[in-house]
Amino acid sequence: MLKPHLLIPAAGVGSRMKIGYPKQYMPFVDDRNLLETTVWRLSEMTLFASIAVVVSTDDAYIDHCDLPQSVRVLRCGGKTRAQSVYNGLKALELKGDEWVLVHDAARPCVSKQAICRLIERLDLGDVDGAILASPVVDTLKIVNEAGLIEQTVNRELYRSAQTPQGFHVQALIHALADRLQTATDEASAMEAVGAKIAVIDSPVSNIKVTHPDDALLAKFFLQSI
Repeated sequence: MLKPHLLIPAAGVGSRMKIGYPKQYMPFVDDRNLLETTVWRLSEMTLFASIAVVVSTDDAYIDHCDLPQSVRVLRCGGKTRAQSVYNGLKALELKGDEWVLVHDAARPCVSKQAICRLIERLDLGDVDGAILASPVVDTLKIVNEAGLIEQTVNRELYRSAQTPQGFHVQALIHALADRLQTATDEASAMEAVGAKIAVIDSPVSNIKVTHPDDALLAKFFLQSI
């Protein structure tokens, strides 16, 4: 099985958590903050050729973090996620045909099994990339500006995009270059250039910690993984 590189963008401020500092540094489990928890879990999976974390140039917290010695810290984060990923990939100076997985610092519960399925899909060589995503379980409605339902859509056609998301390094750099302000994830940038992207079903436990209640749920999931 191939060993991709792993890039973890962690330059955001996480304002929706409302804690007064970047959420990736909030205390989480076992005396580790959220970023440390995510990085250590992924490092211990031994699936990656290298791991790097992208933080902002003026990050005042990262030097106090306990991260594995092999993990590189890149102080080149941008104002958007796309800028941080783009800058991080450029800083890594990897070969263009190498695979890189990009994973949210705020997704500490991702399972090794799900990542292995994603890597195995990339290893087949018949797609330009792959992402983890979870099936939508709620009924989906299209709502107009007045707050009224216009239509019910077929939820079987929809997935909630998660991370990791994996692509060839140079292809992702090229796709992001013109979309640093608009791409909300790596897949959306690659979609714009016509990439063939596989979707790997992921359990709902791969939650992104965005709001205070998410942290409680993520801690619960970690106890059962």
